[in-house]
Amino acid sequence: MSETASQNKDPQNKQSGNKQSHWMSRMLAPQSIALVGASEKPDSFGLRTKRLLENHAYAGSLYPVNPRYQEVEGVACYPNIESLPIVPDLVVLVIGSHAVEAVFDKAIELEVGGMVIYVNNYLEEDRSPTLLQRLKTKARKANMPVCGGNGMGFYNYRANTLVSFDFPPERPAGHIAFIAHSGSVMTYLANTDPRLMFNLAVSPGQEIHGTVADYMLYALAQPSTRVLAIFVETIRDPARFMLALIRARKQQIPVIVVKVGCTEQSARMAAGHSGAVAGDDGAFQAICDHYGAIRVADIDQLAATALAFSQPRRPGKGDLSSLLDSGGLREQMIDLGEGMALKFTQLTDHSRKQLEKFLEYGLVAENPVDAMGALNADIAEIYRNCLNILADDPGTAMVSLEFEFRDNFSQYPALLDVAKAFIDLTDKPLIVVNSSVNANNAATASELGQFGIPVINGVSLALSAMANMFRYRDYIFFDTPVMAQAMAHAMESRGNDLDNKTLAYWRDRLQNTRALGEVESLQLLADFNLPCVRSRVSDNLDDAVAAAEALGYPVVLKSAQPDLHHKSEADGVRLSLMNADAVGHAYHDIANRLGARVMVATMIESGVELAFGMINDPQFGAIVMVCAGGIYIELLKDRRFIPAPCGVEEALYSIQSLNIFKILKGVRGKPPCRVDLAAQMLSEFSKVAFELRDVISEIDLNPVIVSSEACTIVDALVISSNV
Repeated sequence: MSETASQNKDPQNKQSGNKQSHWMSRMLAPQSIALVGASEKPDSFGLRTKRLLENHAYAGSLYPVNPRYQEVEGVACYPNIESLPIVPDLVVLVIGSHAVEAVFDKAIELEVGGMVIYVNNYLEEDRSPTLLQRLKTKARKANMPVCGGNGMGFYNYRANTLVSFDFPPERPAGHIAFIAHSGSVMTYLANTDPRLMFNLAVSPGQEIHGTVADYMLYALAQPSTRVLAIFVETIRDPARFMLALIRARKQQIPVIVVKVGCTEQSARMAAGHSGAVAGDDGAFQAICDHYGAIRVADIDQLAATALAFSQPRRPGKGDLSSLLDSGGLREQMIDLGEGMALKFTQLTDHSRKQLEKFLEYGLVAENPVDAMGALNADIAEIYRNCLNILADDPGTAMVSLEFEFRDNFSQYPALLDVAKAFIDLTDKPLIVVNSSVNANNAATASELGQFGIPVINGVSLALSAMANMFRYRDYIFFDTPVMAQAMAHAMESRGNDLDNKTLAYWRDRLQNTRALGEVESLQLLADFNLPCVRSRVSDNLDDAVAAAEALGYPVVLKSAQPDLHHKSEADGVRLSLMNADAVGHAYHDIANRLGARVMVATMIESGVELAFGMINDPQFGAIVMVCAGGIYIELLKDRRFIPAPCGVEEALYSIQSLNIFKILKGVRGKPPCRVDLAAQMLSEFSKVAFELRDVISEIDLNPVIVSSEACTIVDALVISSNV
């Protein structure tokens, strides 16, 4: 669904009087709710939903609907929604799947603002199309948003509207917008630790009409949103999802994502390395990297990172300064931080000398700082001074304070007051850390959270959250020459600057074949001015020797059998052949085992091997990959994915993000490689991949040799979409 379409179909219910800008506003911030299936039966979903709304001070009109009741807990009950005195903004269905469709149809007829459906909408012996498909078709035709089915509803804390059959703990409205496909995941985070303070939590379930992307866009339109936390199983509306990511980046609102179901397509058999290495998770990673979304591994990291971002402050230029209450935990933090590429501030001499004034003898004035000395010392005063010194250091971008505390107990309760006071003395963010993930301190953490101080239990979770804050900072602020140009390129119309005749020739060729051989694959790339090794195909020894003589020694001899895509694995490559005799020996060996057809190619000077690839993802389109090449492509899994086409700036940024970039820069006296040429080639390759995406499923360029003088494609495989 396009943004224009959403705006055009924004429902404006004159009878309800609820006129709001977003097309989901009447559903998510309703002024009136009809509860279909209301009941006085203890623990029924209908009664639980009613009481949840009332307990959280829902201020709108609530209409129980059930023909079996005259009233529910003293509130007048109506037999059906058409008998209500107004057209409700929201209809909540707390009924079985067999009864859903009739009420659904009536709600559409009345033009209600939206619906929440708890049940899974599956019927035994259902006809085709199924109930779920019928509901989706009807809702989309009427443009009526529907939250669910098979979900837990939603909590809109800013509107005091909590629609669910579960009971979250009391907490003030916050700044985390949380969207989870899984209803259980929603309850695990939204119904447990009160330190997580939400403005919105939604369980879209089956997304009858309203995808994760739609809820993201709604949340981004709310002034209270500081961070989006997303748990997704699939992306049903890729274009709108990317639009939401673009909006989030413009508004500098971080998007934290857990994506599950990543291996289904990745495990499929693929003819090319690129498909085998990438799969659909590679495509999703490319979208996240491109638009600055932060992927995390699980819901604990999701919660910790969202909590860190929920404060109003962001780290500026510099690194992390940490104050702890233990030497052992200090060492643990250093070890873990290095594994996460988290940098600790190198304190100035002045800062260290200032710390020495307050630290007891034997404690080291180096960051991270262990400030816990004798138990009878004035710990609060020591910590207050040390925190201020760390915050004042010009290399400090963010401060963490670690000490042991639990609800109703702390060896040093005054440190909580130190934290509260510190936040008024600096504009730098402060994260309070309890090194034990099992610490029972939710109430204390909730209290500090209301001062704008996140409390994260578990040093690994805390460090990963802070590392994510720095990564987001670097993406948004300090890599702006690279990423701003990359984003500008992404949002431009993707015009074709390649030769149309050449495109037409290769499009026709690819429509009539399953895969191009290596020579023809290289020719395709060369036709678009990508530097490729010179080569010829031979079917006998005499022709192979003649080709070697024409190309000039040394040469490479490879099997060119049409169905042999991975020659190295079949021992079908011979390198550095210096004369005709060497070519003859190599030819006989390869021809006897693999077939008479061979390719003779010039030998390229040594360099660092990269690999470029392309997959045509069914959701996100053409995705290009750059990674460590040669035999290391699948062993090291050192790779980056980029939506095609990409500019030179983004290509360079991706190459520099690889571990192999350290080798490309030159090691042990070797000159640096021409990374600039590699970035230029990757950008041009991405244009070819994008323009031919309708006829290509995969491309595999491996290796691409980058030397101090050149960047050359040595081997290529192009798989058409006919496979």
